Amino acid sequence: MSNETIRKHWNDLSPGYRKRYHAYLDEEIVLMQSYFKEYLPKQTPLKVLDIGTGYGIQAMTFAELGHRVTALDLSEEMISRAKNGAAARGLSIEFYQGDAENLPFADNSFDVVVNMHLLWTLTDHEKFFHECRRVLIPGGRIFAIDGHWFKPDDPTTEECSVNIRQYLPLYDTNTPEKIADLVETAGFSEVSWKYLPEYAEYMQRCDPNGRDYLTTPYLETGVKA
Repeated sequence: MSNETIRKHWNDLSPGYRKRYHAYLDEEIVLMQSYFKEYLPKQTPLKVLDIGTGYGIQAMTFAELGHRVTALDLSEEMISRAKNGAAARGLSIEFYQGDAENLPFADNSFDVVVNMHLLWTLTDHEKFFHECRRVLIPGGRIFAIDGHWFKPDDPTTEECSVNIRQYLPLYDTNTPEKIADLVETAGFSEVSWKYLPEYAEYMQRCDPNGRDYLTTPYLETGVKA
């Protein structure tokens, strides 16, 4: 499957993506910061890469903590909306269009790599996590927030057509245990994960009639040895 097919899919979805959450952005950013702070070193600014930034939530989360943030997405429409969101909050974030599985950055470029709602959309997770490790400095940390969204062959939970989802290994098999195995295989140490019930409650409250995780979302983290 070509990147052009995936790019077009997310460009087409971008106008209404997470629309019901926009009014609650301040609350989401504070919640995300509470999850990350316990893992971060005290010094600032850290160099942070947000992969698959979408509307830029994680990019803004780290920028508002005083870090130097770079954000990447395959969809130029998503990037445009993330830029507008950052500008509205007075934040300086560098945005790039690019492929999460072929990162356009040099080795050892970032202290932190973060992604949210990205893992299920990828075609090659081994390659992705190796790319994350490559661009992190030794001792750098990866964060991933994701969850299990879709039931096999259930049209009420489908996000994309069969010609796309047949290439997505985690489309309906996304578990924190599986991600932990992938992160460890990529060479990360101190790999751990935890469920995020507060985030599940937040999502349900923002969009009670919308799509929700089928299981509680999780936060996965590890360190580049």
